[in-house]
Amino acid sequence: MRARMCSCAVVPVCVVLAALPAGAARAATGADTRRFVLVDNGRPAAAIVIPQGGDPVNRRAADILNDAVRRMSGASLPIQEKLRPGRAGEIAIGFTPDRLAASVPSAALTEDGFLVATAGRNLYVRSGGDKGAIYGVVHLLEHYFGCRRFSPTVAVFPRRDTLVLGSIRDTDNPVNDIRIVNGDFSKDEDLRDWIRLDVTDDVFGLGYYVHTFNRLVPWEKHFAEHPEYFSWMNGKRIKDQLCLSHPDVLRLAIEKLAAEIAAQPGRKVWSVSQNDNFSHCQCPDCRKVIEEEGSPAGPIIRFVNRVAARFPDKIISTLAYQYSRQAPKIVKPASNVQVMLCTIELNRNLPIAEDPSSRQFLQDIIDWGRISRNIYLWDYTVNFNHHVSPFPNLHVLQPNIRFFVRNGARQHFQQSNTGAGHEFSELKQYLLARLLWNPDVDGEAVVKEFLEGYYGAAGPWIAKYITGLRDALAGSGARLDIYEPPASHADGYLSAGHVAQYNAWFDRAEAAVQNNPPVLDRVKTARLPVQYAMLEIGKSDLFGPRGFHEEAGGRFAPKPAMTRLLEDFSQVCSRNGVRTLNESGLTPRQYYDAARRFIDVQVDGNKAFRKAVSAAPPPSQKYSRGNLAVLTDGVRGANDFKVQWLGWEGPDFDLMLDLGASAPAGEVSISTLWDARSWILHPRSVTCLVSTDGARYQEIQTLRVEGDQRAEDVTRTFTFNWAMAGIRFITLRVEGTKTLPDWHASAGGTSWVFVDEIVVR
Repeated sequence: MRARMCSCAVVPVCVVLAALPAGAARAATGADTRRFVLVDNGRPAAAIVIPQGGDPVNRRAADILNDAVRRMSGASLPIQEKLRPGRAGEIAIGFTPDRLAASVPSAALTEDGFLVATAGRNLYVRSGGDKGAIYGVVHLLEHYFGCRRFSPTVAVFPRRDTLVLGSIRDTDNPVNDIRIVNGDFSKDEDLRDWIRLDVTDDVFGLGYYVHTFNRLVPWEKHFAEHPEYFSWMNGKRIKDQLCLSHPDVLRLAIEKLAAEIAAQPGRKVWSVSQNDNFSHCQCPDCRKVIEEEGSPAGPIIRFVNRVAARFPDKIISTLAYQYSRQAPKIVKPASNVQVMLCTIELNRNLPIAEDPSSRQFLQDIIDWGRISRNIYLWDYTVNFNHHVSPFPNLHVLQPNIRFFVRNGARQHFQQSNTGAGHEFSELKQYLLARLLWNPDVDGEAVVKEFLEGYYGAAGPWIAKYITGLRDALAGSGARLDIYEPPASHADGYLSAGHVAQYNAWFDRAEAAVQNNPPVLDRVKTARLPVQYAMLEIGKSDLFGPRGFHEEAGGRFAPKPAMTRLLEDFSQVCSRNGVRTLNESGLTPRQYYDAARRFIDVQVDGNKAFRKAVSAAPPPSQKYSRGNLAVLTDGVRGANDFKVQWLGWEGPDFDLMLDLGASAPAGEVSISTLWDARSWILHPRSVTCLVSTDGARYQEIQTLRVEGDQRAEDVTRTFTFNWAMAGIRFITLRVEGTKTLPDWHASAGGTSWVFVDEIVVR
């Protein structure tokens, strides 16, 4: 039977039509005479009953059901607490009649699983534990009445005066025990319950999720008197990690954890895990264990096992991350040790199991699976440096989750950083949630359902964009990295030709919903990544065919279309509540200001334009290929340290500029970048020295950065003036911060200084 269309009640702004599932259509037409009536012609025909005792999950399930019924029909069902359900017309949440209990034993329902069934003249929702009652109610509403919740602000509740069910008997259990998709949207309890997700704060001790070594044994408290508690690296003790072979470190960690557990006795999982850096201890005792185990994970697992032995009723979680990803050869994690296995290094273009470059990870997950039945898989599904950028990885999500499950990972943290404006954040969370519950669900059908429900008539055009983006990436054969800028794919899936096609599809999508302002805004938000890619590629090709400027008569002028694009991008972000554009918290306003600064080329009257610069020591080759010409090309770096910036890790350095000819009194400026999450700080100071002959220099001034740089502007400009004539040579002496300050998560690690355009007027 074809599903029939119906009008919808929406929350709060959804104005779309939803097709009912076939089961709902049968029940509504009366094809099955064994009917259970919830609402009859706008009047309540049933009551919701829950067991006495006030179980909050049962009460929450009852409230969700009643709210949905009211939104669909206008009728409100009474909610009552009883010792047992009555004989007829009750929706019994948390009860099970004897004959259902006999046919579906408790062991058949796992935690979060549920049974939804009619028996006699009642409807029963039985839980396997935890949130099973909530998920059973959601299943009922979705499968039989066509309700959906797509995001915190968009839900579908089909309007009808009568709500009727036929005879039903549905059982479902989640494949995965923990299902987390992190980000802003996961904070919305309604959405989280409807798409059946967990959050870390429901699972882990507060403050003890990951990277906890410094919380357990803080260097601020112990390093001065006991440097031996910390990592031995390159002939000295450093603060970055703990020395896991030192007995006092174990004692202090256990004491601290015991106090934290006593303060949060209801929490089950506690992290004892490495800090977020690579500096694991190389002292003789730790080195011996690493060599025995064939991996730096060896000392970690031995240490964590000892901690876990002191807390047998808790789960002690630790990381298999970057340097510790490879499983140890000898030691096995204790039964109450959870191993968080992380995929941070992998390519996102191909499914992991099919990607030759992921071969080592394949071996790692197999090896961990041999020694542990408690693997928590941490995957990364977003571009962290550019949340608002095309990142075509939807096609790998299902095969990867299936691969993880096949290899014993039944606990998942999908780091997607969902938030308003992030690339397909609503769709990605919705799809991931469905896949984590059941990796074998029809993923293409889930995507189609979402696109039709969330974007209405624009859905088919956005589907074309998604497919086109995926095919263009596949055709390029390029690796997809979680930190790379859009300009990395300017000749691939973000070529001028491909971007023109993407914009054509979005033009059609916007036209399809032009008379529906809320949906139009969703479409415009979905278009932001294409606009962002155009802006970023334009910044990297500032004077080229895709850039912001065109040259005429020896002068550079902005292209009106590109400046309009920047304005439109900023306005759509503002109108649709886009708060951040990357992991570092860059706001749309900061991005706009930095972009305006970037495209304000320093050419006219700039005596340093395209002049030679030398550096001692030279910059890192990792960024802008270490090409010193970027310092005098007229382009000032914006917010992304990978574009138009040069970086030095640790040392002080000098920049020497030769103007090529003597100049009168003037001004020189240079800018620096701050991105603390990427270990980039402004320098301690910049000193300017000038010379007429390149041999004898006169110091003009030293400008210092005061304070601990806990909160700084993204860019700083250091400006110096001199009054003497005949100056040809300028030296800028930069004093770096060298190490990260105490407040930083990786305090004691080596900090970077990044500089950009030198301007002389």
